[in-house]
Amino acid sequence: MARIKKKYIISGSISLILITLLFFLSTIAKDYLVKNSEKLIHRKLEIGEIHFNYAKVAIQVKNLTLFEDNKTDTFAAFSELYVNFDPWTLIKSEYSFSEIRLSDPKVEVIQDGEKFNFDSLMPKEDSIKKKDSTVNEALKFTIRNIQLLNGKVKYVDVQKKNDVELKNLNLNLPLIAWNNEKSDVGVDFSLGEKGHVNIQATVDNINKKYQINLNTDNIDILPITNYLKDYLDAQSVNGLLSSKLKIEGDMNEVINISLSGTGSVSNFSMLDGRSEKIISSPKVSVSMKDINLKTFHFGFGKIELEQPNLLVVREKKSINIMQFFEPYFRNDSIAAASGAIQETGTPVTYSIDTLKLNNGLVSISDKTLNRPFSYELNNLNMIMTGLTESAGQIPVVFSTKLNNKGEFSGKTIWSMVDMMNLEMEAKVKRMDLMSFSPYSEYFVASPITQGWLNYELGLKMSSSKLANTNKVKIEELEFGKRTKDTTAMKLPVRLGLYLMKDANDNIEFDIPVEGNPSEPKFKLGKIIWKTFGNLMVKAVTSPFKALQGLAGTDPESLEKLPFEIAQDSLNQEQRDKLEKLANILKKKTDLILNMTQTTDPQKEKDQIAIQLTKAEYLATLPNDPNIEKISASQLKDDDSKLLDFIRTTVPKVDSIGIQQACKQRIDVGRIETRFQAILVARNHAVSDYFIQKQGIPAESVQVSTADLNNLPQELRIPQFKIEVSIK
Repeated sequence: MARIKKKYIISGSISLILITLLFFLSTIAKDYLVKNSEKLIHRKLEIGEIHFNYAKVAIQVKNLTLFEDNKTDTFAAFSELYVNFDPWTLIKSEYSFSEIRLSDPKVEVIQDGEKFNFDSLMPKEDSIKKKDSTVNEALKFTIRNIQLLNGKVKYVDVQKKNDVELKNLNLNLPLIAWNNEKSDVGVDFSLGEKGHVNIQATVDNINKKYQINLNTDNIDILPITNYLKDYLDAQSVNGLLSSKLKIEGDMNEVINISLSGTGSVSNFSMLDGRSEKIISSPKVSVSMKDINLKTFHFGFGKIELEQPNLLVVREKKSINIMQFFEPYFRNDSIAAASGAIQETGTPVTYSIDTLKLNNGLVSISDKTLNRPFSYELNNLNMIMTGLTESAGQIPVVFSTKLNNKGEFSGKTIWSMVDMMNLEMEAKVKRMDLMSFSPYSEYFVASPITQGWLNYELGLKMSSSKLANTNKVKIEELEFGKRTKDTTAMKLPVRLGLYLMKDANDNIEFDIPVEGNPSEPKFKLGKIIWKTFGNLMVKAVTSPFKALQGLAGTDPESLEKLPFEIAQDSLNQEQRDKLEKLANILKKKTDLILNMTQTTDPQKEKDQIAIQLTKAEYLATLPNDPNIEKISASQLKDDDSKLLDFIRTTVPKVDSIGIQQACKQRIDVGRIETRFQAILVARNHAVSDYFIQKQGIPAESVQVSTADLNNLPQELRIPQFKIEVSIK
């Protein structure tokens, strides 16, 4: 009896000890883990509560916090972890869980270069290098009702100075098992202040395929800014990303991933390093048809930009666009120099069905001039179709307003196979040239006060042949008063353009260009500008040829006004020529006629000596009304009575000639006085004809006498040399 009693006492005591142990096991486990956490995982750990439910075979852990290495900052935490284990499946060597729930998890991941704040939690490489001699068997498991509630993940990149935060993270996985045919996963979380992400995934365990439906809404793309700074001089990249994507993959071939769906970025903008908004768009939308990482094919349906804005600023040392992409070109050149660029085995292919720009704006600013130039290409529309890496013909249609006034439109067809294969037709209609006054002031020291440009371009080009037509019409071009800009070219550009005007006040010309674009010296733009420059030079150097439509006569005949030796008044032929010049000035009111008198002073003075001698001789003749008087110009040099008159003072007239004899008998002072009087008389005669007879403003005619002492021999001719200039 005593033995039986003793047996029950021992059994009861053991049971009591076990019950007590099980009752306090949670407290014991909690205290052990907290006290020994730094030995076990090298981190400080705090646990609020641990509960074991022996009836359900479940464990509940509340308010767990895992600290950083500094034992102060929190690395990870959660409010509750609940795990419900099904022990009966162990009979079939299967691990089964009926529920796993994690509530309010929080994790902060910090990256500093190649180091992470969780590195100390990772086992050392040597500790995991153990030879596994066991026979591998398939692990049997079943996990039902996996839930993650209200999670939060914060990622900090120290070097890139970038923070990303996932909030309201929720995960729902109804079933995952070693032998189930399909598994469904649902993940839902907030990203940033407005962003939302929803992921629905299906895993086909039989065919080893998976499909992920990824939907995002208003994801702030600002965090990618610091990762783009290796390629762009960007201060910030802004916008809200929304997408509906389908991702399909193969678990047996990791890289075999295809992507399709749609995506858009609203309120997109990029600020460059100077805090200027270099590009922006209220909405950028992209349709993805087929993107496959295995085949390196990137297929897009439609890419559309609504109201895209582009800022182009030219300064003394740089252009903002080039500066914006400078990091990319710098890194690309470094990689090429170091041989870092390698060809992949699979060529990249791509396609864009449609690329469309709607109501765009390009703002252009040039700060290199004497005063800033601002211009806009507004209401810009462009559509391009059929872009692939092997497309032979890619059509592009475009149109834009030119500073809200003129229009620029056209179409082009180009090729990705042969970049030299190009066709283009374009038109500029009534582009207001007054907007380009900062350039005209800089280069020709005059503002443009009026004028419109019309231009038609035709271009057909292959690798060996180019045919280009350029039809230009400038309507009613007018320049204002000269400015004080010291940067102006020493070329009469204003004059050339003015002389090229026709009777309707228009400038029209065609510049056809043909050639072989493969030749190294062939430059289309250079040829066009050179041809245009030659037209201007011809107009300036042969102004009356440019004005022949107004002159109504041989243009070369208007380049000079000849005089006879010692002639001091205008004859009828000279008046007729001056009348034609006056008609030109009446139609070209901005022209100035420069008339410069030249002559041979010695020949003039020799003839003046003869004329004065003849006048003295005629004065000695009796005044007989029955005898017709003759003038000095009518009296011949070999008149016998004239020679007898000269012999009275110069007996050697027959030996030295009448010219030398007259010079000896006439005082030098008288000859010089008469010579100067003739020069003045000619100037007055010409000037008075224009001003008094034709009503030409005095400022439109400049009459002067050349420096006769230093005159070149070829200009020692009695004439007026006629040139034109512009007011």
